[in-house]
Amino acid sequence: MARQKADDPEARAKIAAAAEELFAARGFDGTAIRDIAGKATVNGAMIHYYFGNKEGLYRAMLEGAASRVQALLFETTGGSGSTKERLARFVDAYAAYILSQPNLARILYREMLTGAKHIRKIAQQYATTNYTMLRTMISEGVKRGELRSVDAELAPISLMGMVVIFQFLRQIISVALGKTEYDERFVGRVAAHTIDLFLYGAVADEKVTTTKSTRSASSKSRSGASRPRVKS
Repeated sequence: MARQKADDPEARAKIAAAAEELFAARGFDGTAIRDIAGKATVNGAMIHYYFGNKEGLYRAMLEGAASRVQALLFETTGGSGSTKERLARFVDAYAAYILSQPNLARILYREMLTGAKHIRKIAQQYATTNYTMLRTMISEGVKRGELRSVDAELAPISLMGMVVIFQFLRQIISVALGKTEYDERFVGRVAAHTIDLFLYGAVADEKVTTTKSTRSASSKSRSGASRPRVKS
């Protein structure tokens, strides 16, 4: 009977939910197994059964988030369509996931501030693969002429960062925009804005193609103005 209780998926879900909330509020070091057990209303032994110890539980939570992003990449970029279409599908799904996970953002932020000891291990397993998938897709898009020649090494980081920043700076953004909730419509706006800015930038098309020549002409004009011609 005891083993059947430990195998209860509902209990595992309660443990994960309680741990996520406490880790977000107190950090890894500030959270004890007994606190998680109390909040999840389970026996502490059940946590050890599922996750081994507190670090195992914490790692499982981070791995779950990283594997979810990886699954989104496979689901949205592995099918047919142009590079632009596949990137747009990924950004839609990524924004919907990331912006619905405020606790995860707080946990990751705490990790960054404390040396990222735990997340480094996860990064080696998942983040590197996720990054490589995006970099490869962007590089192939450049080769096919679908994308302009961008820095394919940095582009995946910029793309994901454009979404993540809305979660990391959520409180500040909420004050600036006067919006306390990220509803479905707003998340859709973030996704559309991100893919539009990433693919097309903020400069009008005609300015993009004439920027260098304009600067050159302006420079020559200033040079000529500073040295008036002397009549012979």
